Amino acid sequence: LLQDEDGNTLSDEAISAEANTFMFAGHDTTASALAWLLYNLAHHPHHQERCRQEVRELLKGKAKEEIEWEDLSHLPFITMCIKESLRLHPPVTAVSRCCTEDIALRDGHVLPKGVICLLSIYGTHHNPDVWPDPQVYNPLRFSPEKSEGRSPLAFVPFSAGPR
Repeated sequence: LLQDEDGNTLSDEAISAEANTFMFAGHDTTASALAWLLYNLAHHPHHQERCRQEVRELLKGKAKEEIEWEDLSHLPFITMCIKESLRLHPPVTAVSRCCTEDIALRDGHVLPKGVICLLSIYGTHHNPDVWPDPQVYNPLRFSPEKSEGRSPLAFVPFSAGPR
């Protein structure tokens, strides 16, 4: 029964496509991200122990009922571990975008308006010009001092920009 501002409704095919997107974007990507995080921590026990210590520090003296959503922002090393897992194993490996205007590249080439580009998130996250030793799991690459000056588009595990 839902309609857009012009009174158009979604076809059964469009509804199915939206449901598939919700399932993939909301569940599969989360499951993949968590599985790779656990895998990486299992293979790097020193990082796992540091995460454990960070949680113990945060929870020291607190009852389970006292834990707040905001407490998650006080887990910087765990956040770095999550980001590094997402960099190595992005749940979304590539996305496509349609150029809404001509885009001049550094080498002088121009991507014309209307062209659909395939962007490799996996390739971006493994680019040795941006990420030294790109195959190595190193959460410290996301420390504030190492992140300074890095383009925000160097790390886009779930894509970026207008859809």
